[in-house]
Amino acid sequence: MSIIGESFLSSEQLTEKDIAQIFSRAELFKKEFQSRKRIDHLVRGDGLQQKVVALVFSEPSTRTRMSFQVAASRLGFRTLSLDNPQVSSLSKGETLEDTFRNVAAMMPDLMVVRYNTNPDADAVIRELPCPVINGGTGAAEHPTQALLDAFTICEFRGQVKGERVLIVGDVKHSRVANSNLMLLQRMGAEIAYCSPAELGPQSDSWKGVRSFDQLNEAVEWATVVMGLRVQKERHRSEDTGVGQSLAEYRERYRVGGDQLKNFRNDGILLHPGPVIRGVEFSAFVLNDPRCKVLDQVTNGVFVRAALMSIMLGLEVQKQ
Repeated sequence: MSIIGESFLSSEQLTEKDIAQIFSRAELFKKEFQSRKRIDHLVRGDGLQQKVVALVFSEPSTRTRMSFQVAASRLGFRTLSLDNPQVSSLSKGETLEDTFRNVAAMMPDLMVVRYNTNPDADAVIRELPCPVINGGTGAAEHPTQALLDAFTICEFRGQVKGERVLIVGDVKHSRVANSNLMLLQRMGAEIAYCSPAELGPQSDSWKGVRSFDQLNEAVEWATVVMGLRVQKERHRSEDTGVGQSLAEYRERYRVGGDQLKNFRNDGILLHPGPVIRGVEFSAFVLNDPRCKVLDQVTNGVFVRAALMSIMLGLEVQKQ
């Protein structure tokens, strides 16, 4: 199934051809920008400056929202952003799904949405008249993050197939972990996780996925280590949380200098952000040359630019 003119809501939608096309175009965009500090000249299409991307975010975001804004601007598009529910009609009682319908009625060329778990909104975005990109939905999925993570693994490890990717932390509430499981397994990676029992995955898609009790052993197994933030905002009041104090959590699941001693010299460390320093990664780890967290952020711009240009059916010319 081609993603041209279609919504992109799940990592499951991508074919091998889609992934190859997105990565090839993202690589072209990144190399050209590093050389000439622009990529808009590569894109062929009428009225590029009239293309409008609407960003509708009802949950906080720094990297994803600004990454889409920067990517759209680099392509020559305009962006409109609705990212504060307090200054929108959501504060007056309008439902999120009606907000989506109304923004779509303004006829943007593309919408990027982020929101918490909401089955009604899930149904509505599948019916909107414009293509929609999932910019992160509750604890379910974050497919563009998975794409940029896979692209970063390819960049620094040379391939995804055969890589051993360790996911550490709050897997239960992580849309990033879910999307990466789908995409990276499809691309031939082996996935494992290390987390407190209370924060381990519970969906059927994780059945049979390898788990580790000891972080040092897990890091020694991995070629890629991906940290996750403890998402306290998604823990229900009746949950036991991490089942231990924050100090105990750091002691068992923070990646620090002791773990790096067991990590391969050519391995890479990833994190979707925001990184809470000293909880998921120590400051020492963030300064290690194997840490590619900021490279992920950079790559997010070019992967999302590639995705948007393909979804809008735009061609690019190689220089």
